[in-house]
Amino acid sequence: MDQLWLAFVQWLHTVGLHVDAGTSRAVAESAARATQQLDMPALLALAAALGWASGFRLYAVVFIVGLMGAADWLALPAGLSMLAHPAVLAVSGFMLLVEFFADKVPWLDSAWDALHAFIRVPAGVALAAGVFSADNATMAVVAGLLGGSLSATALATKMTTRAAANTSPEPFSNWGLSFLEDGLVVAAVWLATQHPVLFGIALVLVLATLLWLTPALYHVPQAVLAAVVVTAVTGLIKPMGMLRLWPVSRVETTIGLTTFVLTLASAPRLYWGVLAGLVMNLSHFLYQRLHPRIIEVGLHPDGSLRDRHLWQLAPLAPQVLALRMDAELDFASAAALERRVADELAARPELRTLALFALPINRIDVTGVEAFMRLRALMLSRGGALHVAGLKLPVQRTLERAGVLHDGPDLRAWRTDAEAIAALQPSDVKEAAPAG
Repeated sequence: MDQLWLAFVQWLHTVGLHVDAGTSRAVAESAARATQQLDMPALLALAAALGWASGFRLYAVVFIVGLMGAADWLALPAGLSMLAHPAVLAVSGFMLLVEFFADKVPWLDSAWDALHAFIRVPAGVALAAGVFSADNATMAVVAGLLGGSLSATALATKMTTRAAANTSPEPFSNWGLSFLEDGLVVAAVWLATQHPVLFGIALVLVLATLLWLTPALYHVPQAVLAAVVVTAVTGLIKPMGMLRLWPVSRVETTIGLTTFVLTLASAPRLYWGVLAGLVMNLSHFLYQRLHPRIIEVGLHPDGSLRDRHLWQLAPLAPQVLALRMDAELDFASAAALERRVADELAARPELRTLALFALPINRIDVTGVEAFMRLRALMLSRGGALHVAGLKLPVQRTLERAGVLHDGPDLRAWRTDAEAIAALQPSDVKEAAPAG
């Protein structure tokens, strides 16, 4: 509003109308007071949201609000402008990741909350007070008291609920509560900045629920609570899904069934079965990444490149090893590609050219670049060359930045597979090929 009034005064001067300094200052102060009154609900809502949400996820609140300010999605008050600083964003983002995972582990979440009991409440006071500038010290104190109270309420509720959940041997209740808190923090910040009145209503309803309904859970029989858990988990058991998965992937079906059996066998310590399933899935994933599909291709009668050994096709060209890898060329797959090339060259000494049909490769990292350089040097040492066809733009740019894609006697790059095939095949084969 101050900038708008200043622009208006300057326009009046350009048309010959002069406003004295006293009048200009009085009007500006009146406009500022009016603007402050108009923005008061939004500011109070933001202060309440920051205080309440910091009791659950302090670092998430700092990071989200700072990111919104840095991206110009939210006009941060002067007292919160430091949240948009890159250093604050970096530290809060890192701590956000640490807190995200620490909050998912039973008992570690309670220890983490106990440690942050001395951090979250003061931080909630500071964030809420920072919504109002130093020019409005009264409202800053009021906002600080409000933010501190809401932060302490949220923290106490969180610690009590987590302590009760940790008495259960299964980890699902901890995970569910943690993800619920993640969603509540994001929703609270968004609602407070976009719809402050609705946030105020929602906050009152949430506080009423926490104060009056949560203690009632103590009187609920454990059999009822167990029935609620069993009903929720029963919906996750789908035997027909396993049967449909078997023709698609027998390995994944076996992992799923084994995880289910181990989870039942490890009761009441169900998390051991879940952990075993996680380890098996991770091992299967790593095995697939470390053993990508690499095939030697040949030219099929329909004009496509297919697995030469599966379709019993002739080599693409004499003294040419034509390979295609259906995976990213990164730290996990680079060794497999180099090993396949070395094995083929050792078994077939007459090979002089390596043709890499790289269309399926959509990403390459530093290890992949180094593998590319070693393959190029290997073919050069054999008096041959490396031909690369169909590089995608991200991969091509990475290789160009590394300075390893420049054409030379040992490297030829082709835009399409057809260009590479035409360049590699002997002239008599090209002339014998049917037109079209």
